[in-house]
Amino acid sequence: MQVIKAMRPLGLLAATLATLATAACGGDDGGTGPSPAPAPGDVPGTYTLNQVTSKGNLGGGGSGVPVSFTDGNGTTLTFESGTLILGEDGSYDLTVEATFGSSDVTMTDGGTYTANGGSIAFASTHSPARLSGGTLRTSGITANSQFGGIPFEIELSK
Repeated sequence: MQVIKAMRPLGLLAATLATLATAACGGDDGGTGPSPAPAPGDVPGTYTLNQVTSKGNLGGGGSGVPVSFTDGNGTTLTFESGTLILGEDGSYDLTVEATFGSSDVTMTDGGTYTANGGSIAFASTHSPARLSGGTLRTSGITANSQFGGIPFEIELSK
């Protein structure tokens, strides 16, 4: 019985240390995971397109911008640059410069956005709508988009 009473403080100490170690390590992914959501006042601003990933059946892709994709007919879509402006009034304007085949194309979208925690939703007033929703981070936005009826995921940094 004395041994059990003597071990209780050690058990409590071990449990406390395990809890502290877990709390200290929680969320530490070596810098490879998403950064936390920004504070609401930090969301408005200008974001620059820096990555495009096809969610459709396109060939190509790669890292960074410019980035090119090829459809089943052999036509190439190259994303050259892009800017997303989020206004303090809840408005947004998206402009993406691209080439499709041999033609220069400017794709735009605009409307309103709502940010809630780590999420952002877009309500477009344009047709076709280019943005639907995404994830907010202190370093930028990852958003679901559509260009030419093909789904993409775009990353933008502030």
